[in-house]
Amino acid sequence: MHATLPYLAGNSRWPARAGGYARASVVLALLAGLPAASAHAQTVPSALPGWQFSIMPYLWAPTLDGTLQYSRPGGGASSADARVSSINLIESLDGAAMIAAEARYGRFSVLTDLIYLSLAKSTSEIRSVNFQGSRTAVSAGLNAGTESSLDGSLWTLAGAYTLAHGSWGHLDASAGFRLFSLSAKTDVRLAAAVAAPAGGAAFERTGRLDRSTDLFDGVVGLRGRIVLGGGFHLPYGFDIGAGTSRLTWQALGGIGYQTGWAGVTLGYRHLYYDQGGSKLVQDFTFSGPYLALNLTF
Repeated sequence: MHATLPYLAGNSRWPARAGGYARASVVLALLAGLPAASAHAQTVPSALPGWQFSIMPYLWAPTLDGTLQYSRPGGGASSADARVSSINLIESLDGAAMIAAEARYGRFSVLTDLIYLSLAKSTSEIRSVNFQGSRTAVSAGLNAGTESSLDGSLWTLAGAYTLAHGSWGHLDASAGFRLFSLSAKTDVRLAAAVAAPAGGAAFERTGRLDRSTDLFDGVVGLRGRIVLGGGFHLPYGFDIGAGTSRLTWQALGGIGYQTGWAGVTLGYRHLYYDQGGSKLVQDFTFSGPYLALNLTF
């Protein structure tokens, strides 16, 4: 979840490290109506002197697909794959908050976006275990109450400058940072330990996979809106960056209607993270529609 582009949450795979590694792959799908990402708080360049402000609360219904890798000493398994259903995730929602804001003075503006999401324990399944390169499938019947939980926040702060504007709309260039903080836990409960094909090492029948990380990335992007007339417009945005992550980028588009100080936007947003290596966040993709209320003053 640049500062006014939406971000976060839905369909995810979580690998984990146990012994060498334990991988847990978790697929999260948040259905429509679940709050998530920011949707582009946006002011419009004006020839009049003084400040303009915009605040945008929003709802987002993304699908999240990704891989997390936990560190855990002991044991002989390299990785373990797990799945969790979208229905269980919605039932486990503990709390969520998301809001975006912008302050503009002429061609210059400051943008920020904040998302927080907390998912309590939700039913999941260990599907396979990798013993140093040799993968062993785990039947659904072997799972006996494995659960996963997730807490995360996404904060973006950026400055922007209007490159072009007119009756057609406007185009801004932005630069800033995005901070993605994530804490993931998987409580493994199996009917029996999973033995390695060669014998000896085993993936324990019970245990907790637990790891947290903070990803700090610099991002640059373009954003703006195209005026259609009659109060309707097409908001758009794209940003790309790197830092703690090997690559992160996001894109959004939609259709909005503004009348006076209030407006509404319906759109679609895609956010991608790639970290790789032995880091917690291997790759994450967040995609889905959003609905936002834009208040300007």
